[in-house]
Amino acid sequence: MRTWLAAAALLAALPSARAATVEIHPAGPTVPENLLRIELRFAQPQRLPFDIERVKLLDADGRQIEHALLDLALPSADGRRITVLMDPGRVKSGVGPNRDAGRALHAGETVRLQVDDPTGVEAPAVKAWQVTTAASRPLDISGWQLNEPRVGSRDALVVDLRAPISSSGEPLIAVVDATGRRVPGTTSLAEGDAVWRFTPARPWASGPHRLVAHADLEDPAGNRRCAAFEQVRESAVRCDADASLNFLPQARR
Repeated sequence: MRTWLAAAALLAALPSARAATVEIHPAGPTVPENLLRIELRFAQPQRLPFDIERVKLLDADGRQIEHALLDLALPSADGRRITVLMDPGRVKSGVGPNRDAGRALHAGETVRLQVDDPTGVEAPAVKAWQVTTAASRPLDISGWQLNEPRVGSRDALVVDLRAPISSSGEPLIAVVDATGRRVPGTTSLAEGDAVWRFTPARPWASGPHRLVAHADLEDPAGNRRCAAFEQVRESAVRCDADASLNFLPQARR
């Protein structure tokens, strides 16, 4: 927590993304040096195919970090969310691009992501991060902390994830009721993508519920529950198995 707060203070004076135009995720002040996935959330649908040249990763001196990003952007169906990947070959240790050029990010440095306006009229949106050491452990949901909402209320279920998840994984967490049916509602991420909130469409029913994390859920470095990004293919744990945590909405006092 102290590291996170120190990074926030260090970056407070640097430019940040314009919330009304585009949100840049990871939303927190830090990223690991093995960052894999960046997501851009636009207020308006973008022209497709998305021009990856609009996105630049800059070092502390404002120089572009060459060959850091994969030259392929992955849009959502409505064109409002664009996923940009760091070059996986440079992220994954031991493969050709990583051996030749190393990772694009290095712990202790400060970098900025710049997203240019396609018309050239608006100033670029900028998000600054302090780079931390690599996140190389599997995603662990056992430490997630849930508040337990009240039966008959529409209180939000707030889940402290203890560490950021990939923002594209927001819909990969769901709530299931005692009958095994998915509870309808709306979700959002907060606190630098480290808190997941769920507001049910209808008041909470009594009885046991489950918070289900889809097998594809990852952190920003591509680590899954089954294994870290570096060992996914060699993992002895099934990578197609969901995981869940039980909770019980509380009776009104």
